[in-house]
Amino acid sequence: MDPAQSKRVSKACDACKLRKVKCNGQERCQQCSHLGLRCVYSISNKARSQGKRGRIITEYKNKTSSTNIKSPPLLPAIPGQLALPQRQASLPFGGELDGLASPLEPGLQYDQSFFLDLIPDYMEGVYPVQPVITEAELRGYIHTMDQDQEVRSFVCSFGACTLNLTRQTDKRTEEVLQTIETLINYTISTMKPVYKSFRSSVFRAMQSMFIHNCMMSMSASDAAFHYMRDSISAVQLLRIDSTDTMAQLSQPERSRRQRLYWQAFIHERFSAILDYRTVVLPPLNVLPEEDPTIPRQVHEGFIQIIKLFRLLDPEFLQNWLGSQGNVTSTWIEEKSRELEGDEESNARELANLSMMQRADLAITREWLRTLVWRLAMSKSLLSTRSSKECLTLLFPVRLSQNLRQQVTSMSRHDIEVHGSSIVQKLFEITDTISDVLIHVPAATLEETSLRIDDFLFILDFVLQFPTLDDTRRGILLEKLERLRGLFPEVVSTTSSPNLPIDLQSPTSDPWFQVAQSKIGPDTDVDPAGLQGLVPLPYVGQMQPCQGVSQHATWNHISRRLSMAHFSSG
Repeated sequence: MDPAQSKRVSKACDACKLRKVKCNGQERCQQCSHLGLRCVYSISNKARSQGKRGRIITEYKNKTSSTNIKSPPLLPAIPGQLALPQRQASLPFGGELDGLASPLEPGLQYDQSFFLDLIPDYMEGVYPVQPVITEAELRGYIHTMDQDQEVRSFVCSFGACTLNLTRQTDKRTEEVLQTIETLINYTISTMKPVYKSFRSSVFRAMQSMFIHNCMMSMSASDAAFHYMRDSISAVQLLRIDSTDTMAQLSQPERSRRQRLYWQAFIHERFSAILDYRTVVLPPLNVLPEEDPTIPRQVHEGFIQIIKLFRLLDPEFLQNWLGSQGNVTSTWIEEKSRELEGDEESNARELANLSMMQRADLAITREWLRTLVWRLAMSKSLLSTRSSKECLTLLFPVRLSQNLRQQVTSMSRHDIEVHGSSIVQKLFEITDTISDVLIHVPAATLEETSLRIDDFLFILDFVLQFPTLDDTRRGILLEKLERLRGLFPEVVSTTSSPNLPIDLQSPTSDPWFQVAQSKIGPDTDVDPAGLQGLVPLPYVGQMQPCQGVSQHATWNHISRRLSMAHFSSG
């Protein structure tokens, strides 16, 4: 032990005197830091109370707290400033809160009522997709957060994640964003370090998962990956994959830990696709058992999302990461059939789910189908005469029609509550659709007009997400500009509009390379609209517009694109 730490001090703070415990004499002593007490050194020699420890702590808090203190607002009155106790606290091990002027004391800044008020939002918007920490557990943690710093640290991660997933659109204000970051910075700075006595827990695994969720929304992919792996480490140490270990637990606890395992599995698989990372967590041999302590709707919805992510098997990931993959037409067809499923069975499984769960399942399924199609595209497997829809060039256009119908039937809240992951999925789908519109022709201008209309609807829907980062927003808006360049307004009154001819796709464009390797530069558009591909379809190789109606349709497309204005951020 450090001699400086073992040295007795001549003066103890008031709280340690009252409780008859050793005080280390620091500006804010270790005991007060642990219990969330104000650390005051008084010259008074009043007799110490002889009551029990719990009563003494309560009396001390009542004595040192102002009777006029109210539950704090979401953020301090002055933006960027934190309401601190009179004696500034020191962080454990001399750490600092990244990006904050001074450390946070949640016992004073965010009291129990602040977190208790978030529980209804958590149960509605977080628990159905992360069904691990129950409402009863949360209430217990919140009621003891002022006596245990480790618990308080966890409660802050719960609060940050709940705000992150449930404060969307106009509710996602700058104050909310600052609060999320403040709470996350605090929970990171106060997480219990892993010493030799460390024992894993569901509590620890979920704290890291909550942090991961918030870091994803902050576009901090490296930090998000770190805390996801930290959560996975905690999950693996629980030995959830061990039959002997799990047999010692009650049935509800077994089911809960199985849900925890699968949640980590889902997050890691999504990260593998998004950031091209390898995975370490294999699928569990069993799905979560029936658990009578949670709503059946939550259980069934979680099972369905597990089944979708299980399709991201080792072979799929090898193909996606380009490591010894073997993408064939047969594999594409098989994976597409798995994703499609049986229509009657799908309808039956969705019948008892909430709209929020249906939104997650529907968009995730469309996203996965897009990934499979992109793998086929990357290997030049998209035949110009394939009878298999999944192997046609216009498959994403079909997806855009399906997606528009689905999101129209859902509320934006039901979709946004899934956070940054659902935004990324929608971005991937929309980006793929835009590439098809730019490079793959329709048979007629009327069909082109319908495609453009579907695309603009989805584009508008996606660009309204406040969690869509500037980079992805810029990519989609750039695709819109390219489409506008393909359809300049025609002023000619002749039967054949004077279309521009200098709009050839750059030879560095991967779509251009695939098109040339498949069909050559001189292939005409097939009348069916499914069998032809050209670098930029609306130039030189389109049949001349016939009559005023074609002229009007072209200009209608041009005006629809030119009038589509979206915020750049």
